Amino acid sequence: MYYPPNYPVEEKEQLIKLTEQIIKNQDSITSREKLRKKINRIIEQIGYKRQPKLWMIYFTYLRFLSKKQISEKLLDLLRVVKIRSLSGIVPLSVFTKPEDSCPYNCVYCPIAENAPKSYFPDEAAVRRAIRHNYDPFEQTFGRLLQFYLSGHNINKVDVIIQGGTFSFYPLDYRKEFVKRIFDACNCDYEQLIKTGSFKKFYKKAKDLNSAKQINETAKSRIVGITIETRPDFINEQEIIFLRKLGVTRVELGVQTTDENILRLIKRGHTVNDLYKATYLLKEAGFKVTYHLMPGLPGSTVEKDIAMLKEVFTDERLKPDSIKFYPTQVVYNSQLLNWYQNKLYKPITEQELTKIVLEFKKNIVPEWLRIQRLVRDLTKNDIAVATFPANYRQNLHQELKKQNIHCPCIRCREIRNHKIKPPIKLKTIKYKSANGLEYFIEDCDSNNRVLGFLRLRIPEHQINKNSFFIKPISESALIRELHIYGKAVSFNEKGKTQHRGLGTKLILQAIKIAKKHNCQKISVISGVGVRNYYRKFGFRLEHNTDYMFLNLS
Repeated sequence: MYYPPNYPVEEKEQLIKLTEQIIKNQDSITSREKLRKKINRIIEQIGYKRQPKLWMIYFTYLRFLSKKQISEKLLDLLRVVKIRSLSGIVPLSVFTKPEDSCPYNCVYCPIAENAPKSYFPDEAAVRRAIRHNYDPFEQTFGRLLQFYLSGHNINKVDVIIQGGTFSFYPLDYRKEFVKRIFDACNCDYEQLIKTGSFKKFYKKAKDLNSAKQINETAKSRIVGITIETRPDFINEQEIIFLRKLGVTRVELGVQTTDENILRLIKRGHTVNDLYKATYLLKEAGFKVTYHLMPGLPGSTVEKDIAMLKEVFTDERLKPDSIKFYPTQVVYNSQLLNWYQNKLYKPITEQELTKIVLEFKKNIVPEWLRIQRLVRDLTKNDIAVATFPANYRQNLHQELKKQNIHCPCIRCREIRNHKIKPPIKLKTIKYKSANGLEYFIEDCDSNNRVLGFLRLRIPEHQINKNSFFIKPISESALIRELHIYGKAVSFNEKGKTQHRGLGTKLILQAIKIAKKHNCQKISVISGVGVRNYYRKFGFRLEHNTDYMFLNLS
């Protein structure tokens, strides 16, 4: 009989009594505070010595009391981290092994024992990976189980593979790593939790292709896979391999667009490598994220602001999203030696705030998503503290003080806000990486984003050139389709999900593609979303991981 780790099996009878009483009194439990008070009163009445975690109560309900009626309100109160699934998916991070994780030694990068290069073993996500010995199946299994027991819907899983430079690992290792993630997502977590039996729970596929095919109808479908790599590792062969794995987004370690700084920090790639990588990835339909590092050696506030302007005005660039990693002096890095020898002066909180405020006020386009502003490092990792752990909170206060409203997608997404009608369809057209991009979004009257679609008219289609991926020649590309709001199951209707917003966006994309005389429209679809596109007539082309719709 299976029980989750840390569940006190020997105390299950007390937990059953506690959960029964909570369900019996659920009408009077209207807030998290009232839930806590009710739990305290009940455990005192039944003489239970433990202060149980909410997931333990939820598990007890699922395993022993699921025939009893439980309200959506109470279920919502049992959710531990509500924000996890408010973007329409659950993000799931897994880490590759520490050995041979990157061939370069950038000056700011830590080299720590039992962690991939650039990471520390005490970071929360890395600690989870270490507990599972960096096994991809165990990491995925443990995280999905945790999400489920926190009350989240795990139907739509967005996988983020982290750790060093993904493209540097051997092909066989990467293929097996991704296959094991699919295997874990192909499990039936509801069945396991409710029955405790492993029978029919685990479907081990014979190979990656079989695992992907199973995932098309699995209960936890992978809607996207993200990997981290370097611009100089992106070429035609790598792109073809990434598509075979099912990768849909690539995060590039850009750091800066200043050639002199790139040489100074021993980065090992050039700005031309970045131009080429961005072009190839977008032409092949991938979403592109840049990692950017304000405060690097040789930079200044003015240079960093100029760099950000360049990233979003140079038509060879313009990523879909960015992650800010402000330079920090950490242990086990060459930069610490530079600092100790007065060869480097760290960026201050005031300087960083000046950069970010200018960026959010005057540079950020509406089609960009700012995924991260600072890196979550512990005090044990940072050798020189230059800005506090709650920097984002301080920044929000400053934004409010100066009445600055960031137009990025993350700041505008609907989350759990009330939708204010009417809902309008907006289209922004811009050039990027030699192609033409259309950002099509559904917004309410407060300009909150309910969903969006990224359509690309590739350079090879515009100029009628041949492309190394033959099946997507003469094709417009849907690079991303995302409906926000609380994640719901495939057969349910939510506040925004499964309400026809995606249909409206796809029909608009088809209309634009036809105007550009494209013969077909292709989608770099996550494996778990293939059946959604099949409803519109898209089909999976043989030996590719793209969905196609003939427009002729």
